[in-house]
Amino acid sequence: MGKYRRNMSESERRAYRKRKRLLRKIQVYSEIGIISIAIIVAGALILSHGKGKDNSITVAAEEQANTEQEAESEDAQEESKGLKISSSKSQAEETETEDASAAEQEATATYSAKEAESVTEISGDVVSSNAILINNDTKEIVATRNAYDKIVPASMTKVMTILVAANHITEEQLDEVIPLSHEAVDYSYAGGGSTSGFVEDEQVTIRDLFYGTILPSGGDAAAQLAIYLAGDVDSFVEMMNEEVSALGLTNTHFTNPVGFYDDNHYSTPYEISIIMMAALDNELCKEVLTTKVYNSSATDVNPEGITISNWFLRKIEDKDIGGEIGGAKTGFVNESGNCAVSSMVSTSGTEYICCTANSTSSWRCIYDHVDIYKAYTN
Repeated sequence: MGKYRRNMSESERRAYRKRKRLLRKIQVYSEIGIISIAIIVAGALILSHGKGKDNSITVAAEEQANTEQEAESEDAQEESKGLKISSSKSQAEETETEDASAAEQEATATYSAKEAESVTEISGDVVSSNAILINNDTKEIVATRNAYDKIVPASMTKVMTILVAANHITEEQLDEVIPLSHEAVDYSYAGGGSTSGFVEDEQVTIRDLFYGTILPSGGDAAAQLAIYLAGDVDSFVEMMNEEVSALGLTNTHFTNPVGFYDDNHYSTPYEISIIMMAALDNELCKEVLTTKVYNSSATDVNPEGITISNWFLRKIEDKDIGGEIGGAKTGFVNESGNCAVSSMVSTSGTEYICCTANSTSSWRCIYDHVDIYKAYTN
């Protein structure tokens, strides 16, 4: 090519240079055009992407706003209904509280009785100055005699003693072995209480103490139960009176777990019957109250145990009462006369609770229960 240009004429060289410049201009303009197109396309893509993102953000913002508005609307509706929408834990706690309250109300309703429309005044050969008969299935008072007057409950107190003890003890504790303490023996002896048959320092089970409290009416066993569960007798008595309040009783107050006489130790036939009602619903208490004869655990003092009996149940079991006797607890101090609370299931399958006070003898007290069951149950 260089050799060819050196042989060109002047006019040919000018024409060549002119074409050369034109070609360069075309090349430059072409490159500029391509770059411009690329810039335009890139810009369009960027603008399109940005607009799409803005739209997405806008849509998301609108959705969030709608969600918040719906939530606010729901909150307003819940508030208008009086509902609290805090946390699931709070709702659960409220539900548990409501359930507990309902259970408490149900328990209170269970341990009460109202007079039947045809309630009868107890008459006939019944000697006791105070008496009541309750249909335990319908919770109706069937017959009465001065049933709401204050009485000295004597050893009927021990029904509450084992009820409180049973409510604060585990199944495993029943077979725990402890010594019958000097404190418990002395407490019963000083008050003139009857004994269980165990001796001081004898290793007995907690279960033995329950039966020793009810069947032979052991003041030492009752005091030992109190000391075991509460640390001392006075603290246990506080627990007894707390149970009185829990049962909704307003005319009962205890000063000791044995039944010793005290001006501030009192109840009524109606409220002793309610305590018996609650005790019969407790599996352990019912087992103890309905046992006629019990053989205690073997000890070093009594390798074969001791045999103790509920003499009320033994004496009434062969009497015609129109059904089968269930549980019972007697009592006596000079101020109370002979008294007792018992239960019976009639031949029709109805359970009754009877409480009498101020009879003239232990046998007459039993016959009062016989007469009441025969005359007023069905």
